[in-house]
Amino acid sequence: MAFRKKKTSGERRPQLMDGQDDISFRRSRTLQGTTSSNVKAANQQKAELKSYRLKKQQQTRRRRFYTTAIITLILLILGVWYLVGQYTVGIGTLSFSPSTTTSELKTSLYKDAISKYLGTQPAERFRFAINQARLTQFVADSLPEVKSVQVDGGSSNTTDFKLTLRQPIASWSSNNHQSYVDEEGVSFTNNYFAKPSVVITDNSGAKTDGSKAVVSERFLRFLGRLVSLTNTSGLGTVTEASIPKNTAREIDIKLKGKSYYIKTHIDRDPAATVEDIKRVVTFLEQKKITPSYIDVRVSGRAFYK
Repeated sequence: MAFRKKKTSGERRPQLMDGQDDISFRRSRTLQGTTSSNVKAANQQKAELKSYRLKKQQQTRRRRFYTTAIITLILLILGVWYLVGQYTVGIGTLSFSPSTTTSELKTSLYKDAISKYLGTQPAERFRFAINQARLTQFVADSLPEVKSVQVDGGSSNTTDFKLTLRQPIASWSSNNHQSYVDEEGVSFTNNYFAKPSVVITDNSGAKTDGSKAVVSERFLRFLGRLVSLTNTSGLGTVTEASIPKNTAREIDIKLKGKSYYIKTHIDRDPAATVEDIKRVVTFLEQKKITPSYIDVRVSGRAFYK
């Protein structure tokens, strides 16, 4: 068997064509691959593993990441600035509706009440988080002449409020204690408006221990609704209201231009009472009868004399 000696004259290398170099793609060569962009082959002076398209994709991702981070940071700064501007450190200006110019109005009472509420509800110190209905109830518990409390803007670290006050339609005096009642039947003691024309006269003869009033909250609520509904029913305005002798549940009222008085009872619904009064007065005027009094204390029935 004949053996042929292996040629060692040199390594076989493919011939380069015009425009090709040592790193150009050619047939019969092994392609390099790696996850690193800096790995070089032993026989290469330069290894460009990232294509132009891949580089552009990476640049786009980096640019998108930096843009998102900057926008998030700006939004975070704006959010913190907004929260700081909304935080209520102190009470600003108080405005009252209807407007009143009386010197007896003590704004410090209402500022203290609002501050006390915010002290019990720290989360509502942010202006946008204030529960106005709950704030109104809290203030009205100690200052019942307040009908509503609303946020009215503000500046840095202070919040302005607008307070709606109740206007009285009747007054009551007992044991040197003056009380008022508004059209909703809510009684209160601080009045900053003109004194109402309707004054409750107590002829009951009832005596108290010096601290307890004869007129109850229920009595005042009924009276307030009765006077308000009567004044808007077309019957005329109520000019007098009194508690008759030996009773504390009856209210006698007089209408403007009428010589007779009308007997009512606080156990009845004010709206139904006014409807009965209207029917009786209309009937008497049609018959041209002038009674000495009208009695609507019983539901569904009316009497006159």
